[in-house]
Amino acid sequence: MKDSIAPQTQIAFHNLNGLIHGIAIDGHISKSEFDALKSWCQTHESICKEDPFHSFYSEIRDIIKSGILGSEEIFELKSTIQKFKNDFEEKDHVKSDLHYLQGLVYGIIVDGDINKYELNLLHNWLLENSHLKTKTPFDEFFETIRKAKEKKTFSPEEYKQLMNFLKKFLKYD
Repeated sequence: MKDSIAPQTQIAFHNLNGLIHGIAIDGHISKSEFDALKSWCQTHESICKEDPFHSFYSEIRDIIKSGILGSEEIFELKSTIQKFKNDFEEKDHVKSDLHYLQGLVYGIIVDGDINKYELNLLHNWLLENSHLKTKTPFDEFFETIRKAKEKKTFSPEEYKQLMNFLKKFLKYD
């Protein structure tokens, strides 16, 4: 990691990494998911004055600018993320994991829904990152997702509570 990398570019990178994985998780890309990627570009255009973020942003923007977002473009986006990963590594891995998870959650719920498959994959990510289990805000997140995964069905009220919890998590800083 370069010490001169602005923290907001690291946050933007990790959020986008999670967002791309969250969007791709169910294998279907909706208009709202595509719009979320366009919105990411618009939101972060002002911080792309210096490399490596400028180069990273340019590659991402060019893929999204095509107006097509299928499996090939998702692969290109993931490849670009991988290419620049070392440039945006954070010393505090808990923070980078938080920003990734926020992007992942946003990518999952941006289409207005979360299904059992997405919930299972989210739960698997949490299991793979169990070292975060005792840290705030991950502790509550782990428990909420574990309980949700164990349920066979959700009442409309339980589903609404889960979605509200996930939306609230997106705002955690």
